[in-house]
Amino acid sequence: MSKESYDTPVSNVMTRRKDLVCASHDCSLEEANKIMQQSKKGKLPIVNDDDELVALIARTDLKKNRDFPFASKDAKKQLRVAAAIGTRSEDKKRLESLVASNLDAVVIDSSQGNSSYQIDMIKFIKETYPNLQIVAGNVVTTCQAKNLIDAGAHALRVGMGSGSICITQEVMAVGRPQGTAVYKVSQYAHKFGIPVIADGGIQNVGHISKALSLGASTVMMGSLLAGTTESPGEFYFQDGVRLKRYRGMGSLSAMEQKGSQQRYFSWVHTRVRLISDWGWDSFSGNRIKFMSLRESPGPWSIRVRSIVLFPTFLLGCSTVVRIWVRKV
Repeated sequence: MSKESYDTPVSNVMTRRKDLVCASHDCSLEEANKIMQQSKKGKLPIVNDDDELVALIARTDLKKNRDFPFASKDAKKQLRVAAAIGTRSEDKKRLESLVASNLDAVVIDSSQGNSSYQIDMIKFIKETYPNLQIVAGNVVTTCQAKNLIDAGAHALRVGMGSGSICITQEVMAVGRPQGTAVYKVSQYAHKFGIPVIADGGIQNVGHISKALSLGASTVMMGSLLAGTTESPGEFYFQDGVRLKRYRGMGSLSAMEQKGSQQRYFSWVHTRVRLISDWGWDSFSGNRIKFMSLRESPGPWSIRVRSIVLFPTFLLGCSTVVRIWVRKV
């Protein structure tokens, strides 16, 4: 559009109302689709009794409905939307805004779902938003699944540490082989009509079939879809290969922001000094070397990208950490 056209009135460019093909707001979707097909227009405005625009149907909607007949849609033919929240008190306010935006389901995101915090959150949601679907987790045993089902969960996510960049097994020293977890939890959950989501460990299409055959109702994937055109992220080249940046809750990019700092107990860009020391392995009795952290403004300091706490029972030393560092 040239600069000379900026002064042109909109009325000279847009289609006049008398020439528009519109549909009334009380018509059915089938009727609206028929009007669009007969008019051979790309868009169909939906107007109310006051001739005000209230909706817009596009021909691409018809094509998508034809190409993806099994898409998850509600009674109004709109795609269903879910959002994730944590178990902190501030997440209740976030949930209030999500429900006001017509949320269909809420996913309580926690690496270990069998906690009093998540159970209390489920009970709160059930009391405050009784019609909202709740996906709880993550769990890997029937005991964990029972507690969440009893609290009111409508679906369960199964998996701990099986994701491609997940560090739950390293951080918390908990987890279970994904196949066994899906099989055991599904056996119990299906007695109550609770669907199970196999979350993590899907590296190829064969794993999808295995998860479904073991009892999962659906699968949750990250890395398998990360490089597709539709996935978010920027492309970059490494060793001549075109790649796309993959961001997850356990990735450094997420831990550098407020999104997952609290979840992984990480403090970013803290100046500390690494001090080498020796400890004892509580299981093997072998003398091992470990690193401790000290605050230091001196020349030996490094800038810690992320600190993740390990459980202290693994080693004889008081605190063990996993760190990603960058030299100052």
